[in-house]
Amino acid sequence: MSGGRRIDAQRLSRARAGDESALGELYEAHVDGLWSFVFYRVGRDPAVCEDVVQDTFLRALERGEDFDPERGSLGGWLCGLSRNLIRAQLRTSARSRELSETWERIDATLVQIFQGLDRAPLGDEVLAREETRDLVHMTIANLPDDYRDALERKYLRGETIRELAATFACSEDAAKSMLARARRAFREAFAALATAFGEQELPDVRA
Repeated sequence: MSGGRRIDAQRLSRARAGDESALGELYEAHVDGLWSFVFYRVGRDPAVCEDVVQDTFLRALERGEDFDPERGSLGGWLCGLSRNLIRAQLRTSARSRELSETWERIDATLVQIFQGLDRAPLGDEVLAREETRDLVHMTIANLPDDYRDALERKYLRGETIRELAATFACSEDAAKSMLARARRAFREAFAALATAFGEQELPDVRA
């Protein structure tokens, strides 16, 4: 079990016991990733996204004993908790139900993608294309935690391989390998989402 997962498990335990500082640390560490995951799944509606994110943290406190750091990260567990809340929010209209069904199909595809990363990586230039920025962020939001973090640090924050290695407490060669796997995952997920939505017609339930 990684040090980060151990720290998250300890924070969650303390937060459930009423430690407000631990709850604040937990929230700050995971709210951005959870927000990104939820945002596109609720049709880019910030009000609905905020409700789902807040309810997810409340549910995490209620069900904290279910979190097993040996099986996965807290960020991934929070995203899993948010899925039922998202479905509940999207039951109100036919357009929303269509969006929910689309994401269920995409999720099944993404699982297959992340289990078989064996193709060439995506070129760097795609990550910087203005016309696909929303799709890029949607794709990154749906990657496994480590891959998302590596890509955001490298391509959105401009960190070097040396800085990535320091962040992940690994060698520079290991950081390069992680980044290569993350890029392959991104390439496959990007293609799946582009096929599902089209680059210029991302899902939106606000209309």
